[in-house]
Amino acid sequence: MANPTNEKLAGYETTWITRSEISDEGLKALQERITQVVASFQGEVVLTEDWGKRKLAYPIQKETRGQYTYLVYSGKSGVVHEIERNLRLHDHVLRFLTVNLENEFDGVEFQKRRADIHAAAKRREEEREARREERNAERRGYEDRGDYRRHDLDDAEEVSISAVDEE
Repeated sequence: MANPTNEKLAGYETTWITRSEISDEGLKALQERITQVVASFQGEVVLTEDWGKRKLAYPIQKETRGQYTYLVYSGKSGVVHEIERNLRLHDHVLRFLTVNLENEFDGVEFQKRRADIHAAAKRREEEREARREERNAERRGYEDRGDYRRHDLDDAEEVSISAVDEE
């Protein structure tokens, strides 16, 4: 949804943790509710990421695992208060955190920066994987050469043993 007045809205990111037992439909319904709240404040959802189920650093309400969701959005003042009110009312939400990104938020620019960050992370991971493969290949090469050396040593020992026997 585009901003009709072309006025820059504040940008926010909210991360919340729900109980791990929440169904996919329940999680989707919660995300849709939050999206409706953002739309009611003339904002737009820029990015939604499901980070999956993860182990919590410490138990929260006797839960040790939680489903993480990350949302980036813009909106007029009051949007954060209403989103947090909705998250407090939902039984499955364990924790949430909202951060103000910028007072004049540009969603397109954010998505470009986010894509650049993800591309850089992917390149780093590919480089790490290539180095890992290279080290493994080196190790296999050393192991192969080590086997030949041991084989040669075994032959040399046999020769020296047979030479001792002959004397």
